[in-house]
Formats: sequence, C-alpha cells, structure tokens
Amino acid sequence: MRRDLVVQVIVDYGDFEENFATPFEAESFINSNLDELDLPRDVWLEDMRGNVKWHFDVLEDGSGIYRLIDRAVQNPGRLIRTPSN
Repeated sequence: MRRDLVVQVIVDYGDFEENFATPFEAESFINSNLDELDLPRDVWLEDMRGNVKWHFDVLEDGSGIYRLIDRAVQNPGRLIRTPSN
C-alpha cells in the first residue's frame, strides 16, 4: 500500500496530541472527554509523512454533540492530472 494514501486524524489539545484512524473515532474521543479536556485547539488530517491534507472545524450539531466538519480550502491550487497505466 502506498504510504502517501494512508492518513490519520490528529487532535491537538495544546499540551498533547492524539491520533486516530478515522474522523468518527476522533469525534467519539472528543465527545467522551469534554468534561476532562474541553475542546481541542485544532484537528487536522495528515498522511503518514506528516503532510497536512486539510483541517477540520469542531462544531456542535445542536444536540450537544460535537462533529468534525471539513474546513473550506483557502487556496486549492492547481489540480495536475497524470496519465496512469
């Protein structure tokens, strides 16, 4: 498997960071630890080389549960397509 396709969700609380395989796991951790840890400072998705793919916003859905929402891309850049075999 290509290592640049394997990703992880990083939840940054300032003093420490936790990593998760999926956004759902990160949401579950955030919601289950609100009393002890409060909300994280930042949440992002990165590949196994440490390249940040995008950031998440942590928003309450109206029922008291926090969800990870993809943050809008500020500068999407240019998409370069390459032919594959």
